[in-house]
Amino acid sequence: MNFNFIKYFCNLFHFRLSFLICNFIKLVFIVTLIRCKSLIFISIFLYSCSVETIKKDHKNQILPKNNIGQVESKSIRNDINKEKLNNLFDSNNPTGKVVFEFRKERYLEGIDNKEIDNKINYTQKALQATFKMLTKAPSTGMEHLSIKNNFRKIKFNFSNFYSNKKTNFVNQSPNVVLVLMPLSGKFRGIGEKIRKALDLAMLQVKKDNVKFIYFDTGSDFSISELDSIVEKQNPKLIVGPLLRENLIKIKPSINKFKIPVLSFTNDSSLSKKGIWAIGFSPFEQVEKIVDYAIKCKKKKIGFISIDNNYGRRIYDLIKNSDLTNSLKGEVFINNQIFKNKKQTRISISNFLNHKENENNDFIANQEYDFIILIGNRNFVLRIAPILTYYDVDLFKTDLFGTSVLKEKTLLNEHSLINAKFPWISDLNKNKFEKMWNLVWPNSEPDHLIRLGYYISKISLWAASQNLTFEELIKNGKNKFSILGNKFLFKDNGVVERPSNIFKIDRKGSIKKVNNCL
Repeated sequence: MNFNFIKYFCNLFHFRLSFLICNFIKLVFIVTLIRCKSLIFISIFLYSCSVETIKKDHKNQILPKNNIGQVESKSIRNDINKEKLNNLFDSNNPTGKVVFEFRKERYLEGIDNKEIDNKINYTQKALQATFKMLTKAPSTGMEHLSIKNNFRKIKFNFSNFYSNKKTNFVNQSPNVVLVLMPLSGKFRGIGEKIRKALDLAMLQVKKDNVKFIYFDTGSDFSISELDSIVEKQNPKLIVGPLLRENLIKIKPSINKFKIPVLSFTNDSSLSKKGIWAIGFSPFEQVEKIVDYAIKCKKKKIGFISIDNNYGRRIYDLIKNSDLTNSLKGEVFINNQIFKNKKQTRISISNFLNHKENENNDFIANQEYDFIILIGNRNFVLRIAPILTYYDVDLFKTDLFGTSVLKEKTLLNEHSLINAKFPWISDLNKNKFEKMWNLVWPNSEPDHLIRLGYYISKISLWAASQNLTFEELIKNGKNKFSILGNKFLFKDNGVVERPSNIFKIDRKGSIKKVNNCL
């Protein structure tokens, strides 16, 4: 009995123990499962909190000004309401698929209708203004003028601005200045520049009793056309022409109507009573060169020139001056020799009387201390390098030319460094340039533009006087100063202007010469 009891007790204990272990395992499994769920829930909760924190921090973050618009535009684009989504469906699309144009849709999202309406209204107004402008009269060519408040409005007469063949003019003012200028053809660009200078002077005049009438000399005009305009307009003064040959052509009309002429040409041989050539004459320049040579006591002077009437006349002028005893040699190169480089070099070699030593090296030039070079640009470009080749040192020997050396090509020629030439005193160029750019910006005025402005100022004053220009000159009213630039008119047609000697430096610029070499 005792043995059975013990056996029963053992079986019971084993059963209970198994039951307890099983329940314990279940309990551990449940607890573990609960903990895992808690951890997952906590993780989700913490993540959601961090997202909210990031959003809050993002909203509270101070951004640079240039990025604010970008952030706001992104937030606007993300706020798409249901109405916009409904509008994305096409009623004609049976499949009900969304149809978008990404670039347009993303751009139009969030734009206020008022803003679109404002842009449409602005566009309509711009189109209306454009159509209104197109219905106006054709352009007169003067719309580029930018007039300051202190400038008065001018009534320009364009009836013969583009063509001298239109002669149906109406004289609306008593004092007319007839301007002869090439407004077509080869020299049209120069004519238009000078015309702008004349207009600038006109814009600054406070009186309305003078007007400019333009006559085109760029084409092959006839004297009868010019006479017809002169008879109808009865000008008090003629400004122009630009070219020497045109001045020769209109001389019969000038003699017929006895109208004073202020011409741009520099050929002083055409000057006479009633005709003033205002350009800087080559003969005036030679006189300035002679004065410099006398002042600097030059004793060995050479003369090189192209063989034509122009060069011969200048040589005679120098020979008849106080330098006649200082002239030691001259050479005139004709076209046949000039076309042959070898013959040209031989001519210059003989002129310089150059010698070679035993090593075939050139001996430095000691023949001249002053050389005058007369010719056009191509002539100077051919001769100057030959002089340098034969060891003519321009820092020891003065090489003089006319104002042709002022051309850009010659200013950059290495063999002309320290070469000299006479030129008029052109003062206050910066002041004129500022005044010029107020009306015609982004353009640089040159010498002819400034000269046109000076002549325009003089002609406007003369045309507004009761006396004729010749009578004014005769009565002593013959001195003019525009921006410090002086003109002295004489009754024989001579115009005197102050001038100086300039030299070309290594940078291709010109510098005033104050002393002798």
